[in-house]
Amino acid sequence: MRSVNQIVIPEYSKELVLQSVRDAQKDLLQKEDGEKATALDFYYHRNVDQHIDKWFSSSTLEMVPSYPQKIVPRMARARNLIFKKPPKRTISGEVNPDYNGLAHNLDTKAREATELTWLLRDLAFRSKWNEKRGRLEYDCIPFYKTYYISGETEPFGISYEISRDKNMDRIFVFWSDDLHFKYTQGGKILRINDDDINPYGKLPFTFSSVNQGAEDVIRAAIQIGIASTEIALAERFSFGQPVLSGYTGDSKLQLGIDRILMLDEGSSFSFAGNPGSLKDMIEVVKNFADQTAINNHLRIRWADSGGNPPSGEALKVLELENIETRQSELPLWLEWEKDRYAIDRRIIEVHTGKSFSEDYAVDFEEVSFPKSDQEVRDSWKWKFENNLATREDYFRWENPDISDEDLEKKLGEIDESKKIEKEAEAPPAFGGLRKLGTISA
Repeated sequence: MRSVNQIVIPEYSKELVLQSVRDAQKDLLQKEDGEKATALDFYYHRNVDQHIDKWFSSSTLEMVPSYPQKIVPRMARARNLIFKKPPKRTISGEVNPDYNGLAHNLDTKAREATELTWLLRDLAFRSKWNEKRGRLEYDCIPFYKTYYISGETEPFGISYEISRDKNMDRIFVFWSDDLHFKYTQGGKILRINDDDINPYGKLPFTFSSVNQGAEDVIRAAIQIGIASTEIALAERFSFGQPVLSGYTGDSKLQLGIDRILMLDEGSSFSFAGNPGSLKDMIEVVKNFADQTAINNHLRIRWADSGGNPPSGEALKVLELENIETRQSELPLWLEWEKDRYAIDRRIIEVHTGKSFSEDYAVDFEEVSFPKSDQEVRDSWKWKFENNLATREDYFRWENPDISDEDLEKKLGEIDESKKIEKEAEAPPAFGGLRKLGTISA
């Protein structure tokens, strides 16, 4: 099923494309975009107060500030394991330092792309050339429209907002395999080049989509933010609500241990207790978080849960559902990686003349869990005893960035130290003969 952000036209022609992108902007403020904007606010944890404040009166928020929690980015990182560790990318069977040097910050942006796809359901990932720095850079584009020829399943074009002019009118950009131009909210074409040509001959975008988003995580973040603010208010008024009856004075009473209340005869002053329990309210908030985590194959370990931290194997069992989900998502991101590389390869060729091989492969790192010190020692001991690892392997595992020179120096220091210890432990060769007087000093 296509979303409101997918435009179908009967045939491909420049005039039909221009007309369709002009008409498409009237739908940009659809509910779908509003939900995306809310999700992005919570993911990047920006402007989140506005989503909590609207549930309270302004007078209430004079007592305490709203208290949104940063659960969305944490769940997004825990849920998406594909790019948890940088994958090994090879060209013609080898790691290519030239390509890796040109693909600036790729691992970080790829991980962001997986998290946003999970959160928003779909995402456009743009590969672009930075002329000044001479390298590839990447943008995650959550708000965009795709264009299809009737009967086709692959989009031939994409448009999205890039800026606003001095009059605050919105400016958009359109890409297809052939065309590339900017246009205003009113439909005026702003040329990027003389013929509105896409220099790459293909869309410089990699698309990703999933059937289900994480709307429940956003709802939970809002609900927990509201509940946390309520708890803050309850704590503020934990002493109770002041109640005054029978008092006819005009002046406003002021409370404080250093003040004396002078009341009229027959009037009374007291505090009405808070009917809610702070502890119970906190448990309700935990339940919101726990249930949302469970629904997304996650778990939450609270600081007050007690007990020893689980071992690596125990963690693996607890994360079994999430690991299985990762396995099911691998084909999607393997294809995404290959599509993205084909785009990167073309962009590099256009801007530098350098041509990389089409033979590209990516190997995603397996998921690993932290081990106790004893588990680590036992693992390396077993490897050493079975000749499956060397001292060099251990030091490179402990410090992946160690240079060959530093590694050689470290091993030399250890060898020298062992030599000194061995000499110190050895018995004097002629000590016994000296005692017998056979050898003089």
